[in-house]
Amino acid sequence: MTTSVQPASTPGMQQDIPSSRKRRAAALRLSAALWTAEILTAVAAALLMTGLATSIELNPMSRIGQVSGLAALQLRLLLLLGVVVLVLVPAMRRWADTPVRFAAAAVAGLSSGVLAAGVSLALRDTNWPLYAQSGDSGSLQAWVNALMEGKPLDGAYPPMFPHIVAFVAEHVTHGDIGYALKLADLLFVALLGPLAYLSWRLLLPPLWALGIGVTAALPMAQPYKPYTTFVLVAFLPVLAKLMQLLQRAPELPRRTAAVRGAVLGLGIALLFLLYSGWFVWSAAGVVVLTAVLLLRARRAGGTSGLLNALSAIGAAAGVFLAVSSVYLVRLLGSAGSTVDRYCYFDTYTEPTYFTMWRDDLPGTDGQSTWPVPGELGGVGLFTILLLVGLGVALALGIGRAVVLTAAACTASALLMRYWYASHMERDQAVMLYPRTSAQLFYCLLVLVGLACYLIARRRNAVPAPAAETAEESGRRLPLRLNPRAVAIGAVCALGLLFGMAGSATASKYMPDPHEGTGMLAWISQTTADTKGHCSRYAPKCVDAPGLLNPSDPKVDLGKLICPKVNPYPRKNGLLPGFSADLPE
Repeated sequence: MTTSVQPASTPGMQQDIPSSRKRRAAALRLSAALWTAEILTAVAAALLMTGLATSIELNPMSRIGQVSGLAALQLRLLLLLGVVVLVLVPAMRRWADTPVRFAAAAVAGLSSGVLAAGVSLALRDTNWPLYAQSGDSGSLQAWVNALMEGKPLDGAYPPMFPHIVAFVAEHVTHGDIGYALKLADLLFVALLGPLAYLSWRLLLPPLWALGIGVTAALPMAQPYKPYTTFVLVAFLPVLAKLMQLLQRAPELPRRTAAVRGAVLGLGIALLFLLYSGWFVWSAAGVVVLTAVLLLRARRAGGTSGLLNALSAIGAAAGVFLAVSSVYLVRLLGSAGSTVDRYCYFDTYTEPTYFTMWRDDLPGTDGQSTWPVPGELGGVGLFTILLLVGLGVALALGIGRAVVLTAAACTASALLMRYWYASHMERDQAVMLYPRTSAQLFYCLLVLVGLACYLIARRRNAVPAPAAETAEESGRRLPLRLNPRAVAIGAVCALGLLFGMAGSATASKYMPDPHEGTGMLAWISQTTADTKGHCSRYAPKCVDAPGLLNPSDPKVDLGKLICPKVNPYPRKNGLLPGFSADLPE
């Protein structure tokens, strides 16, 4: 009889699997701790910069006071950037990459904190948000008031932001809805930079997330109704991460793909509940891209790869519907009855121009030729630069999910823009198509940044040259730069850029009695609140107009609410016998 002899297990073999699991668990805990610290750093920097506005004394109704206040903000920002650099330099001598994460996060927070601080200066000593109880601010306050009375919202409007304002009014401002809206607006403005940075960190290294994500978000900073572009800034990278998951699904365990898809679906659902407009403009491109990536998954991994990709997108869709289905059903149900007939400033603009969105508050732009004539066949050099970036990004990154997602959202927004604009006269409806300008501009800025990123990666992939003489080496720029020098240069240059952009944007919203964005803060300063208090800086004080009843029926005359001829640029007079509103 033969006896099989099994090799004796050694204590090292018995401990190998548990120790491997412990190492993986420890690595996960460290990664989670670093991500949490990075998030907290960005948010803390944004709130700190916003809070520093309280240390500045100024008269916001005087232009000299406004300039002094903006300069004081830049001084504080410069000191904080200096602190970031002073901490970064010695830290990188000990830890190579980790300090860069926190430095980039801090600069991202400061980037939008300086704008929020500027808006806070513009609204000094008034509890009103921009535009007090008028316009969209008044409509939002009316919806919040209805919510607090237990009445339902308009089915077509995303419910999250009114609920946030209602929560702040009930638990922070003691029922003052206007003050609650002011605080919520300032918070969303302050967190735009951290949101942009952290969303792009899902796809890019820290300095590239700062340079691409936050830079592309600069034109999206809109202190009036900030939650709209807040969603756009995060929507593109989160959607790109989902598309990247579909690409990589054949290489992942099916359960992992499904879990990651569910998490991304939750994030997309929350953005949808906050503002849904960008989903409408992007839907066609996203559907086509998803189908293409599923076919690629089938080709790359066979049936198993396709099932993994379907698990990911199915989990994302399932969580999305579970969270947002109630609002989605109401939105689809009101699609046929909700018609936008209001003409924005950009409604009169040549339809291919989108690089600067002026909404319906053009200010001095309405008094001059708009858009500014372009140098090449009527197309400006900046637009040409954006299109060059699009071409380079597609040429170098046609297989990358982030490039494909940005390109798909661009194409979809263009399609919807031209569709609604071409039917505007026939249907007597604008359907908000000028808002595609923001999405087009953002996506193309991102593609320019991605083109630079892909070029840099290709350059770093070039092998070091063969041995050369000292003279030749001195003439040639080094292929690989010093990481510490790169980090310092990026932090300094981007920090100053973000500060300048924040100051320029805040300056536009400083109180000004003339038509334009400055009018919003002027009205806030000169309107008495619900307790009769008016800003001590107001040259005069008027009563608030009061809240409208959002349930009142709205009369639709079936016609565009705008002149028949372009009112811009505004002129002193028209040709004899003509008026700005021609008869039918």
